[in-house]
Amino acid sequence: MSVTSKLTVVLDACVFCKLFLREDDRQQAIELVSILIEQDYQIIVPALFLYEVFAIAKMSSFPNSTVYELINKFETKQLSFLTPDKLCIEKASEICDTGHAKSGFPSFYDAIYHALAIQYNCYFVTADKKHFTKTQQLGHVVLLSNWKKVFFH
Repeated sequence: MSVTSKLTVVLDACVFCKLFLREDDRQQAIELVSILIEQDYQIIVPALFLYEVFAIAKMSSFPNSTVYELINKFETKQLSFLTPDKLCIEKASEICDTGHAKSGFPSFYDAIYHALAIQYNCYFVTADKKHFTKTQQLGHVVLLSNWKKVFFH
């Protein structure tokens, strides 16, 4: 699927899951997604997003049927699943190399989201502080806790 010219964002599975998990920053995720819907952002995610969300739901004993309905509702309106191309995969591999032996390296899973954001010149919104700390110098990444600074600058 091609990405349109409207405003675009890459949404981490961990942020999406906050819509149904009882976590401290759940309200921030709800506010973010509400703004993305209201302002008609195109939300892009790698195909693995689906599996990550269902795995988190399963581990949290949240009904998969409810998660499926939530994803389906988003997909109908503005969620696009993308299969990363060769350039995106190469960029993700580069991102994985940005860590350090002592602090660790970014996972390929997180890096593929970030690479999509770089490729489509938009932001990757994540709640993963470790990924952010290791990769913020690359740009195109924002923590859920700071999303308002990016979207309302």
